[in-house]
Amino acid sequence: MRYRRLGYRYAKVISSIGLKPFRNLKNLSLLTLSEPQWQPAADLYETPTALIVKAELAGMKEEDFDITLYHDALVIEGMRSWESPDKPMQFHAVEIHYGPFRLEIPLSIAIDKEAVEARYELGFLYVTLPKAEEELS
Repeated sequence: MRYRRLGYRYAKVISSIGLKPFRNLKNLSLLTLSEPQWQPAADLYETPTALIVKAELAGMKEEDFDITLYHDALVIEGMRSWESPDKPMQFHAVEIHYGPFRLEIPLSIAIDKEAVEARYELGFLYVTLPKAEEELS
């Protein structure tokens, strides 16, 4: 099966009947209904026999993400949850992403799907994608 991502963006429709263009622009607000996602940092490298993906997924358990292999793409998606503190606090910097994430890696070579391996250790997900026999010759 080929991978195809269909994205939809929804916005509140604003009727411009009776409005002079740009006059009330500061009073109008657009509402985006699509869910925001972030993309984890990842490395992709190739050896003579495989492609290897290393994705940074710190602070998660294995059950927090899914790995899907398509004919032409590897998709890693999941959720990093925010654990609310017990005490009130004031943030001085917020650089860690929380919420749903999605990482899409296009594959330009044939993969031996039966030999794919994945392991998660020390906050990194490693996916080894062995090349198909026709790619090795």
